[in-house]
Amino acid sequence: MDHAQSPDSGFFDDWAARLRASTDRPVVGILLRGSHARRAATAHSDVDVDVLVGGAPYAARRAYLAEHSGRLTHVSVAARDVRSWVTRLGEPADWAFGLPVTAPVRLIWADPHWRDRIDLPVLCQPADEPRLEELIATLGKVASARDADDPLGARLAAADLARLCPSVLRLANPSVRVVSRRSAFAAALDLPVAPAGYREDMLRCLGLRPGSTDQVWAAAARLVAGTIPLIRPYAAEAAQVAGPDLADALLDGRLERYVTQLGTPSSASREPTGVPAPRARQWLTVPVPDAPVTGAHRETPEPPGGDRPSRLDPAIAARLRRTPDGLVAAVVRQHDSGEVLMVAWMDDEALHRTLTTGRATYWSRSRREYWVKGATSGHHQYVRSVALDCDGDAVLVSVDQVGAACHTGHRTCFFTELPVSSGEVAS
Repeated sequence: MDHAQSPDSGFFDDWAARLRASTDRPVVGILLRGSHARRAATAHSDVDVDVLVGGAPYAARRAYLAEHSGRLTHVSVAARDVRSWVTRLGEPADWAFGLPVTAPVRLIWADPHWRDRIDLPVLCQPADEPRLEELIATLGKVASARDADDPLGARLAAADLARLCPSVLRLANPSVRVVSRRSAFAAALDLPVAPAGYREDMLRCLGLRPGSTDQVWAAAARLVAGTIPLIRPYAAEAAQVAGPDLADALLDGRLERYVTQLGTPSSASREPTGVPAPRARQWLTVPVPDAPVTGAHRETPEPPGGDRPSRLDPAIAARLRRTPDGLVAAVVRQHDSGEVLMVAWMDDEALHRTLTTGRATYWSRSRREYWVKGATSGHHQYVRSVALDCDGDAVLVSVDQVGAACHTGHRTCFFTELPVSSGEVAS
């Protein structure tokens, strides 16, 4: 922030006095929001102010160009009755891509009677509901515009779809809070549990990557088709918003069939698309930063054993005692209860990814590829800690397990009890 040119505290105090005098309603508080409250403002930043008034429901917006040290500053004022303002904090922010908001705020002035109630360090707004029904309906709008040779309509609908998608994917992702529209955009693009190619498809749908109408359609359809298997374990949560039939369609395959149906142009005379529409169940994987994705088909097989490249810290790698295949055993437990969940295998790179991404990543000996737990099933493992045993041939991974750890659907892989005798000799 350019402190020599940006407004100082005297500027805000002067504006507080001016705003209190400019309304015939009783002012109960004035708060500074936005980049100035976050201490991230520049000399070109707007000044965003909330003026809280008493009395009946009231809302007004005013804008000013205020001169300060020879420069003009845009001051944006939102006036609202205090009760409606508090109620609005319980609603999702329309700019946050469906994510919850925790935004710093600064109290400039307050009536002593209200100070304790409105002197908040941050303003918190909840996440949006998982808007699955709107997501599916908007994909239909993209398909309709495509069939009508309406590229502008297709792009507008695709942009709406991209803004809805994070609210649905939030079901399968760890919680993240945002402080600004820019941070919300970045968080929406970087959701760790997302369809393959998610970031590029989001950018194309939002109009931030070039592409034809068919490419925009394909990106929108991939987003929806790839989201469906990831949120299937959360059908109950989706039912609370969209109703039981759409939740059942999520479970029985009708949603995937519908996406496939939308991929078929309605006009027989329409030229075939140069970009194939996605097929249901085509995207089964989640990308890991700077690494191959689970289930990705490789043109050449992975090299065996320790020949696989790895970015693991050499100090950690030096302590490992690996099998001939370059692996160590990974014993996985629930972090708070200590319940043993499963055993898998890691090579150096899988351990590196587990330590740096916070997602449990393993090496499949049968498929000879890396896999992220929960990428296809939705039963994610969020890593809380990793410990190396005394011999270096095993690691203990403490996780927050979502759903079942076992592929059979059981919470733990160790559900079969074996008979144990005491070995005592009868006297």
